[in-house]
Amino acid sequence: MDNVTDWVVEKLSEYKDRLNIIDRAPDDVLVVRATDGYSFSVAILGVQNVVRISHVQPLFTVAGKPQLVVNVPSKTPWSGAAIDFVHSVPAAFGRMGDIARAADTRAAELFRDKNMAFFINALEQHRNVLRVSYVYDTVLQVDRKRGASITVAVIDTYNMSAEDVRNARNHVGHFDVIVKSTSYGSITEQAEAAAETMGAHAVKYAGLMRLLVR
Repeated sequence: MDNVTDWVVEKLSEYKDRLNIIDRAPDDVLVVRATDGYSFSVAILGVQNVVRISHVQPLFTVAGKPQLVVNVPSKTPWSGAAIDFVHSVPAAFGRMGDIARAADTRAAELFRDKNMAFFINALEQHRNVLRVSYVYDTVLQVDRKRGASITVAVIDTYNMSAEDVRNARNHVGHFDVIVKSTSYGSITEQAEAAAETMGAHAVKYAGLMRLLVR
């Protein structure tokens, strides 16, 4: 863990025009101060597989509870249970680059990924949606008023390819729908075909909204 925290400290030095580390606790919690004077605490994890609730609960049993929990490597998925627990504290979770983004909010514990927040808000406002919950940090379970629940994977890609679809399946497992996080770019025919072989749909945002009423 020390090596992971050392790496984060080194990377944060690249943001020295915006952020400075003013304290480092033995339990891998950093106190970060922005140039505007706002300071907050960041806990560092080094989980390789899946960040689970058992990894994050111990961070909040001490007096100095972190406002943001960051895991390295960034590609490691966060389980829905871990996310729900962190948000309930309340605190935030994220990746290395989210430290600076959280500082900009001046309320680090309320930081949320903009892309996922957009999809969650849009889904919750859909007339046929009863509830939205995290499966992983980029995968949502959508419980519908009419029709079975569906699992939606959100990926950040410009032109969605078959490889993107297959990589998502390898990374997070089952999904019923895979959707681009941006309206720019396209979804290739190969991506649509790859999703179909999995019994899934590859769509943009508008396509997701239409699927919800089926």
